This record gives sequence, structure tokens and C-alpha cells, in this order.
Amino acid sequence: MKNIKVTLITLITSFISFNLHANSTEITQAFANGNISKIESYLNNNVDITIEKASSSCDRDRAKSLLNDFFRRNRPTNYSLTNKTERGKSAIILGKLYTNSGEYTLFILTQKDSNQALISQVKITQD
Repeated sequence: MKNIKVTLITLITSFISFNLHANSTEITQAFANGNISKIESYLNNNVDITIEKASSSCDRDRAKSLLNDFFRRNRPTNYSLTNKTERGKSAIILGKLYTNSGEYTLFILTQKDSNQALISQVKITQD
């Protein structure tokens, strides 16, 4: 009986970890492509967002609008993942976003909610 419990706990933990990894990959691809509708599906209800020098704590609609404005002005041409760290219910994604108007460092913090990673913080700073 104890072995069944241990196996079940291991399977559940593995599934959650895999799900967070899959979400992180989809989030990264959405930013790499400037796919605002895909990004929106991962935005938390409240998002701390910094784009260049402007910072704001806002709801998901405002965050979508700010990101949409950024991607309208800066079309992505390439993306390079620098680091991804997952710890507990959080993940940090760090990368370089190359656009038609320059290079940016991209920082994304996600937190798991109901087995899905949701974006709670985004920082986009020009290099």
C-alpha cells in the first residue's frame, strides 16, 4: 500500500512538473513570435509589467494592451533562451528577444494556478 502511495505521488509531481515545462515552452514561443493572443491566454489577472523604463501593475487587459503596443513597434525576428528555472509553483524564464528595432532582455515570472503556469511579471529592457 505504501508503494502505491509513493508511486501515485511521484506520478502527480511528474505530471505537474511536465505541465509547467510545457507551459513555459509555449509562453516562450508566444513571446518569440509576438503572438499576443497566445500570450494573453497565459496572463494572470494581475501582472507587474515593465517595458523599457515604464513600469505598471495592471490587470490582464491593460497588460495585453501594453504588450501589443510593444510588439507593434518591435516585430520579433529571433529569440534566444538564456535561462529557465523552475522551483515549486514558480518559474523564471530569461532570454534575448531580437526585433526589427533592437535587442531586448526578456524576463518572465510565472506561477502555477490550477496546473497551468500564469504570467505574473514581465520585464522587457533594451540592451
